Amino acid sequence: MVWARQGSGSMPSAGRGGRGGRMPYRKTAVLVGLLFLSSTLTFALGSSLVGDYFSDPDSGEGGLLVGVLLEGYTAFAVAGIGVALFPVLKPHGRRLSAWYLILRCAECAAIVAVGCYFLASKNELTDYALLVYAFSGAGGLALSYLLLCAGLVARWLSVLGLVGYAVLLAGVGSDLLGLVDINSGAGVLFYVPGGLFEVLLPLLLIFKGFRPVVPAPDACGRGGRLASEGARG
Repeated sequence: MVWARQGSGSMPSAGRGGRGGRMPYRKTAVLVGLLFLSSTLTFALGSSLVGDYFSDPDSGEGGLLVGVLLEGYTAFAVAGIGVALFPVLKPHGRRLSAWYLILRCAECAAIVAVGCYFLASKNELTDYALLVYAFSGAGGLALSYLLLCAGLVARWLSVLGLVGYAVLLAGVGSDLLGLVDINSGAGVLFYVPGGLFEVLLPLLLIFKGFRPVVPAPDACGRGGRLASEGARG
């Protein structure tokens, strides 16, 4: 997520998000970290309220409305993550960063569309969360690969993201095939590695930011690997 343009000296200069050559895209890192954490929380709360409404016929519509509004915040937060990260990721992989933005916006559209359906019909939509997780998993793989090959965060964290989102997508596929329910029993283990990544990454971005790196043109698009300016993860 951050990169620094190479200046005339040995130290790269900062990009637009940072000054002084040491903390490029610092404000973007904090913003993205906060959006990651808040969107995870609001989707969990919103989904719980929506589920409670459909599981209890006597519950009022207020819970459904609040749940949909919380999920609506999640929708625009994930789109905001894609928009905020695009200028950070683009120098390292133009096509993949564009796909990441598209997938995050598609995830936003899916959440909003489902919320509108709930409010208009008052009917439950079975397994709607799997659609959201499919977009989230695909976008997460793109993000993790970009972070890995660009060296914007520690290598182990990027690898955790790749593993976590691959496991999540495997869980979504298994659920759709009727092999497992990822929302109960042992099925919840499909959430663990990706969930851990979505806690550790935003905390790292908030408190440390991105590593300053000098991007080679579209390096991630060619499968290249950039070393960070600091010690490697």
